[in-house]
Amino acid sequence: MAKSSESTTMTALPDVPWGKLDHDQRIEFMKQKVLPAMKPIFQSHDPKDFAEFGCDTCHGEAANQGHFDMPNPKLPKLNFSDLSKFKKEDLEWMGKEVEPKMASVLGLPVYSKDNPKGFGCPACHTIEGQ
Repeated sequence: MAKSSESTTMTALPDVPWGKLDHDQRIEFMKQKVLPAMKPIFQSHDPKDFAEFGCDTCHGEAANQGHFDMPNPKLPKLNFSDLSKFKKEDLEWMGKEVEPKMASVLGLPVYSKDNPKGFGCPACHTIEGQ
């Protein structure tokens, strides 16, 4: 007798910008779009530190209780006038891989001086002194 396979149903997401999704739709969006896109980027950068990549990687332990507030004060704080406490390769990875991929998945432009409302570092990281 063949074993029955358990089917996994995915919730259909509306084709609307991130800001128009409700809380449950955002959670589903993260499961369907963000995790599959970002997990390999993080794990290829540092397979040891990001071996267990999940919601709490970016959102912190509060994600386990259903709280996904961003920016996350538990992530490294940034001071754009002095980034010397970070490894150069980590900064390059964030700027060349993480930031543009996350912006793309969210359907947002990347932050720039010409587009200060685009997706950038402060979406995830807090800024020292703020």
